Amino acid sequence: MEGSMARLLVINPNTSTRVSQKIDALVRDEIGATAEIHVVTSDYGFDYISTRCGVAIAAHAVLDAAAKFIVDQFIPDAILLACFGDPGREALSELTGLPVVGFAEAGLRAAAAEPGTTLVATKGSLWCEMLGELVQGLGISDKIAGIRSVEHLDDGRSIAKFLAATAAEIGASRIVLGGAGLIGILPEVIATSEVPVLDPHRIAIRKAVEMGRSAGHSKAVQPSPQTPVGLSRALCTLLDRRTAGRSASHAHSVRNC
Repeated sequence: MEGSMARLLVINPNTSTRVSQKIDALVRDEIGATAEIHVVTSDYGFDYISTRCGVAIAAHAVLDAAAKFIVDQFIPDAILLACFGDPGREALSELTGLPVVGFAEAGLRAAAAEPGTTLVATKGSLWCEMLGELVQGLGISDKIAGIRSVEHLDDGRSIAKFLAATAAEIGASRIVLGGAGLIGILPEVIATSEVPVLDPHRIAIRKAVEMGRSAGHSKAVQPSPQTPVGLSRALCTLLDRRTAGRSASHAHSVRNC
């Protein structure tokens, strides 16, 4: 796969085709014609994810979206989970055995790799709470100075001013501002902020393409001991494929012991 064009599946966990169009435009602006891009929108859930219930449903929806694409079309080289919160990211990685990159994980890891600490921001106080849990899960709490919501602000300059002042107050060296709904306003925030602002969406896009170009991304998945009930045809098919692949791999290992 090295040096060839990666096939990138981009999943919007919410049901808004308008948001999907913004995500599609951003991906194409960032990587141009260097990858084959396929953007899909969740078939069910919410057009804006703002509750834990919405996140749980979105996690199921992204599994269905990936399964439908893979079963009905082809296996991509990597999956980009286009939500600053990454609902279902780990399950999606397990289900598909593919590299799965989320807006939040990629942006937070990139910021944590830099000197000093980072202020993380998004829209919605509950998202801030869930991002705090993600930060803990990634083991980078010492690199994150704080997490703030900008839901009370509408324009780029106001957001930039608020975040720069907050970063100065808590001693953060940079800002990560994420959320699909903020994609359109981010360039203005970046241009007017007195503190450096990282765009987690573009970071994640580049990372997904890089991972998609790398060979040997297949993973072994433990087959489920239970039989699923009421799942979609595509999701059941993909679960069966992964279970069969695991069983065949195990049989091969036994024969070659």
